[in-house]
Amino acid sequence: MTSNSERSIDELSVLSIRALRQSQHDKAVEIAEAILEHQPDHAGAHAVRFSSLFKSKNFEQARRFGGRAAQLNPTSVFILNNQACLQLEAKQPASAAGLLKSLIDQFGERAQWLYNLALAQRMVGNYNYAITKFRRTLDFQPDHDRAAFQLADCLQKVGRHEEALQAYAYVRLLRSKHAPTHSNFIRAAVANNSLSKSDLSQELVLWQDRFIPKDKRYTVDQPSNALTMKVGFLIGAIPHRWLVSMVAPLINEMAKSDDEITIYWHGEHKIIREFDSQISIVDSAGLSDADFARQVRTDEIDVMIDVCGMRLGSRQRVLGLHLAARQFGWLAHEGRYATPLVAVLDDKLDAQRFFVEPRQSTAKPVSKNTMVGINTQRGLAYEVTKTWAYILCQLPNWKLHLDTQAEDIISLLQHQFSELGVTEERLIFDTSLAAAERTIVLDNFVENDPVTASDALESGGILVALNGPLFPAQQSAALLAQVEKADWICQSVPDYVKRAISLADGAPAEPLDKDQIDMSRIRNIQTFATHFRHTISS
Repeated sequence: MTSNSERSIDELSVLSIRALRQSQHDKAVEIAEAILEHQPDHAGAHAVRFSSLFKSKNFEQARRFGGRAAQLNPTSVFILNNQACLQLEAKQPASAAGLLKSLIDQFGERAQWLYNLALAQRMVGNYNYAITKFRRTLDFQPDHDRAAFQLADCLQKVGRHEEALQAYAYVRLLRSKHAPTHSNFIRAAVANNSLSKSDLSQELVLWQDRFIPKDKRYTVDQPSNALTMKVGFLIGAIPHRWLVSMVAPLINEMAKSDDEITIYWHGEHKIIREFDSQISIVDSAGLSDADFARQVRTDEIDVMIDVCGMRLGSRQRVLGLHLAARQFGWLAHEGRYATPLVAVLDDKLDAQRFFVEPRQSTAKPVSKNTMVGINTQRGLAYEVTKTWAYILCQLPNWKLHLDTQAEDIISLLQHQFSELGVTEERLIFDTSLAAAERTIVLDNFVENDPVTASDALESGGILVALNGPLFPAQQSAALLAQVEKADWICQSVPDYVKRAISLADGAPAEPLDKDQIDMSRIRNIQTFATHFRHTISS
C-alpha cells in the first residue's frame, strides 16, 4: 500500500513532467526541487530539473546538475546527449566524446550523436577522425547541412582541397540561398585552382544577382577632405603571417598621420597586440549585415579597405550597399569582387604592390641537395604535390623541406607523397631550418605566400614560381616583378619542372642582392604607406 508521502511525490512527479511538456520550465524546476527535498536521489526529479534548465538555456545551472542526472538516468538518451552538448559548449570535448561514444555503443548510431562526436574530435584537432564521423552523419541524414559544412571545412584545413571543393559544392546544394555558403564554395574553388577567370566572373555575377541588394544601396559623396580621412579596414580570416608582416605595419604607419583608422574585425580571434593603441578596433564578427552597415555609417568612414575577400568573415553583401565613398579590396582572396562597387587595389598599386616587414629568424640553412617547398601550412593541392613529387623522382639524390609543423598536415603530406613514389625519409619537416643562399625554393603555385617568398629571396634563395590564372597564384609573380626578377617567372607547369631540375643540375642563377631589395622597396614601410595613401585618396 502506497503511503501518503509517496503518493504526494508521485503526484508531484506527474505535475513536474506536465510542466516540462508544456514548456513551463521554471515551474517544472520548482516542483522537481520540492521532490528532491524529500528524496535527494529521485531519478525522475533530477531528469526533469536538468531537462528544464537545458531547454530554457540556463546552461550554467544545467551543467551543475547534469552529471548527477546522467548518473541516476544511465539509459536516458535525452539526458546523456544533452550532457554531452553542455560539455561541448563548455569546451570540454574529451568528456563529451566519452559520453557520445557510450551512447553510440549502447543504443547504436544516430545522426545527431555522430555529428556531436565529430565536433568534439574537431575541437581537439583530430581532423581525420572528425571527417570520418561527419561523413557517417551524412550517411544517416543526407540533408544535415551543418555536418556537410563542417566536413568541407575540415577537409580544407587538412589540405585535401579536391575533396573540400566537392564537399562545399554539396553544401551549396543544401544551402542554395545562403551567401556564406557560396562564398566558401568560391574560396575552395579558387584555392583548388579549379576555376578559370571566366568561370570566376560568372560565379561573382551570380553572387551579385542573388545576394547583393539592388534597391537598398546607399549613395555617398567623395571624401569631404582628402587630406584627413576616416579609413576603415575589414579584416577576416587572412593568414596570420600576412597580418603581422604586411597588414598591421601598414595600418600602424597610416595611424601616425592625421587620418583616423578603424579596424572592423571579422575573424574568430581578435589580435590587438599587433596594432598601436590609437587605432580603434570594432569586433564586428557577430554583427548582422544591417548592424554592420549602421556601424560603419555611424563611424562616418570615408574609405573602406577589405583584406578579407571571399575568406571566412566575408562582408561582400554589405560592401554591395556602398558603405563608403571609396571601397577597395587589398590582398583579397581571389582579387575580384561580386560587386563593381569595390575596386581591386592591388592592380592600382602597380610596381609597389607589396610591403613585407622582415622577420627575425634564427633558422639554420638546409643541407646540400635539399629544396625548400613553401606555403604548405594548410597542405597542398594535388597538382602541386604531383609536380613536386615528379621533380624529386627525377632527382633521386635530393630531399625536400616543407614548412609546416602541424602533425595532421605532416601525416597527410607523407601519405600523398608516398603514393607518388617519394618515401618519408626524403621529406624534412623541421621549422629550425630555412632556405639559405642559392637554395632552390619551390613556390606553392596554387596558393602563393609573398611573405615566405620574400624571406626566401632575402636569404639568397632562388625562387621557382609559376604565374597562375587566378589571384592566389599571382602573388609570387608580382613579387618577383617588383624585385626585378621577372625572368624567374614560369608560364606553365612543364616550365616550372624544367627550371627546378635545371637549377638542381647546376644551371647558373644569381640570387637577389641587397641593392635590388633596397630598390624594390619591399622593406620600406614609409614609402609603401605614402603610395598606398595616395592611391586610395586620388
